[in-house]
Amino acid sequence: MEHGPQHGVLPAALADRANPVSEGDGESPVPVARGSRRGLLDEAGRFGRGRPSVGPATIPLYFGGARAVKERKLTLRRGRDYNLQSQKRFFPRLGGFPMRTAVWMVAASLLLVPGGGMAADSLEDTDQALKASLSNTPTASAEAESAPESGASERLRFFSAAPGGESGLLNVMEAGSGKPLTFRLSLHGGLFQSATFLKTDPNWQDYSESQQIFRAGLAMTVLPFLEVFANLRNSSNQNTASRPSLLQTQGDLEFGVKGYYAVIPSLSLGADLAVNFMNGIGDSSPDFSGTGARAAFLASFDVRKIEPRVPLRLHLNAGMIFENGDNLAGDRALTHIETYALRVNRFHRVALGFALDAPLPYADPVAIQPFLEYSMQIPVGVGREDLDGASMGTDTTLANVIGMRLTPGVRVTYLDDITLDVAVDIGIGGEKAYLNGVPPVPPYMVWIGLAYAFDPFVKAETRVIEKPVEKIVEKTIPAPVTTGRVAGRVLNASDQSIIPEAIVSFEGGVITPVASDALEGRYATYDLTAGMVKLTASKQGFKPQTQEAEVRAGEMTLLDFVLEPEIQKGTLSGTVQNEAEKPMAARVEISGPMELKLESAAETGAFSTELPPGTYTVKVSAERYLAKARTLEIKAGQSFHAEFRLTPAPKQKIVVIEKNRIVLQKKIHFETAKATIARDSFAILDSVVDVLANHPEIRRVRIEGHTDSQGSLALNRRLSAERAQAVRDYLIQQGVVPERLESQGFGPDRPIAPNNTIRGRELNRRVEFVILEQ
Repeated sequence: MEHGPQHGVLPAALADRANPVSEGDGESPVPVARGSRRGLLDEAGRFGRGRPSVGPATIPLYFGGARAVKERKLTLRRGRDYNLQSQKRFFPRLGGFPMRTAVWMVAASLLLVPGGGMAADSLEDTDQALKASLSNTPTASAEAESAPESGASERLRFFSAAPGGESGLLNVMEAGSGKPLTFRLSLHGGLFQSATFLKTDPNWQDYSESQQIFRAGLAMTVLPFLEVFANLRNSSNQNTASRPSLLQTQGDLEFGVKGYYAVIPSLSLGADLAVNFMNGIGDSSPDFSGTGARAAFLASFDVRKIEPRVPLRLHLNAGMIFENGDNLAGDRALTHIETYALRVNRFHRVALGFALDAPLPYADPVAIQPFLEYSMQIPVGVGREDLDGASMGTDTTLANVIGMRLTPGVRVTYLDDITLDVAVDIGIGGEKAYLNGVPPVPPYMVWIGLAYAFDPFVKAETRVIEKPVEKIVEKTIPAPVTTGRVAGRVLNASDQSIIPEAIVSFEGGVITPVASDALEGRYATYDLTAGMVKLTASKQGFKPQTQEAEVRAGEMTLLDFVLEPEIQKGTLSGTVQNEAEKPMAARVEISGPMELKLESAAETGAFSTELPPGTYTVKVSAERYLAKARTLEIKAGQSFHAEFRLTPAPKQKIVVIEKNRIVLQKKIHFETAKATIARDSFAILDSVVDVLANHPEIRRVRIEGHTDSQGSLALNRRLSAERAQAVRDYLIQQGVVPERLESQGFGPDRPIAPNNTIRGRELNRRVEFVILEQ
């Protein structure tokens, strides 16, 4: 065969470096002529010429010239051929070499050396696979072919982007990055909602605070020790106490750089620096007066480098955040809600962070990486006068304005380079004060992110194929396996306990069902034909569950069943009557574990339904009638009967809600010197029942009894307490939950008019309703 000059010939000087050695198993070396160790590539890319000695050998790889740029190390064994294969790799323009003609030529020569050589870093994983492939086990060649793929996957899998684009977790960055000339594109979103965060006035009604954050980042590893990154941040903040209630920031930009160095294989140190350009308030263009910066020292420790069986990494960050955001406000006086929503921060902060992550062993095609972070920001330059102006007043200490977060999360990588982040920032550190210029930490923030790591260059893959040529071994090939099995456990969904003697049946009923055992709730099927199969697990007292499983030939497919217990319901029935004790149609609203609306029959006033066990509130109402409500307990397998009697609503309202009181337009009358309610006052109290039934947000009310000053002080106090208790008892009889009511008598101690006139004493004899909680 003739070879054209475009393939190249290895220099003859390489043959002079040969030093035949013997194989490690004690066999004598086989002398070979030096000239036979040279070879070249044919038009099919195959290396042909030469039969070297057995023993250790180094393979120089040549790319476009006579100088070796890579070396491969392996051990040659008698009677085996080694075929070194390589794929082409294309690069962009390098210097003056045009991309369209940049075809890397691969040449290989077997060269015997006494001690071997070190492989290049980029082929480290492949070298490990080669060592395994050169054992005496015939099946090792298959492992050698698959090993380089795992090495390629490792390059991108555990280097993903934080919300800011920089390589790291969520809030804690790592002293490292991906391979040179790799990129990471990330999209992260965070949100929370709270009824108490940033609330400083207890009189704010229906208060709500929520925020959504969107961050897009891009990072590139420029050199083996240098990363550059950028990110765009938008946020939307909604607060019912703010005017306007919606505050947004759009287009805040950050540019940064990170440098790092591996001091030892398990420890890397680094530092990052980023500059943040914020847009003006109410503007979409940058306001450079608010430009901020951050810088941090980074350290990462990889336990896997010391003990490969422990998949654990530790990260430490320590740095500063420099703020100029208060310049954005100008002469405007912003509230603490506005400074938080618009990121107008006045004080610089010391930023500390610590994180653990566990890159669990790769399970093709998914890699799972749980992590846990702790981070805190300590404001600098906060004086006593500043602290006195915080939401806690003069009781505020520096600890009350230090932001602390605990962040558990998980990172899932799919197909080597697509990463999903799910994490929750949890605000910790006790009671916090709100201080203008210091960003407070929400009680929680849910983060979801997606990142894509990519290398724009095609990777070359090298394989070594081992072929026995001297000894032929005849083997009996067994018949192919076409069946497999399905096994697993049957569990109780309520407490994850085992369910013994559950029946696992198969679709169609042709295959005999199997049962779970009594010890561990496990089951195992008979041999099933490979393919998809549908199984159903059932047990009396539980809802059956049907799942599909793929039966693989020669394998055991794991499939667990989690059965939901069947809920035994109870029965609620009742009747609705009017003031004349005649049946009537009414709306019946049921709230509790199950929400339901019914109508009572006009002819009988009856209603009935089945409900899951639990505590329910039943409200009955009708047009031109006062509503009533009752709280009751439904038990499994039992019936509960409730009767409601509605009274007509007065033409004019006699009970209204004013701030923290339920005000009566008419007085409640009692028999003289007694705690017996007069019949003419029942309509007034029924109106109170109607108000409580229609306002479930009123959680607790105190009924206060008052008297005039005539008579014994002790007697008046006792009488006022008994009258308040009588009112409470009546309201409970009409269906008001006892926990919502409390009573107290004050006697003549709280007059609202002078007691020296008949009119004044009449005004002082009263019953009042004070709202304690809503």
